[in-house]
This record gives sequence, structure tokens and C-alpha cells, in this order.
Amino acid sequence: MVRHECGFEAPIHCKRCGRPLENNERTGLYCPHCGRRVSMLCPGCGRLW
Repeated sequence: MVRHECGFEAPIHCKRCGRPLENNERTGLYCPHCGRRVSMLCPGCGRLW
């Protein structure tokens, strides 16, 4: 489960390799396995994750 700063939590998986994503304050959402960076809007508040 990845948690957004507004409190919304969701299980988000990488589209490339299917593994769970991690959230880092500096880089945002990323996949620790393949290195893919993900930009998406938070469904809870509508701001960039």
C-alpha cells in the first residue's frame, strides 16, 4: 500500500513488471525492481502523487 500526503492509501503496481510501487519524497512513485518512475493523480484529492 502506498500512502499519499492527503491520507489516501492504495495498492499501486508497476505496469512494466507488475511489482508494487514505492513512494519516495524526492523522486515520487517509482518501481524499485525496474526503476520506472510513475506520475499519477491521487484519486483522493486530485493532486499529483
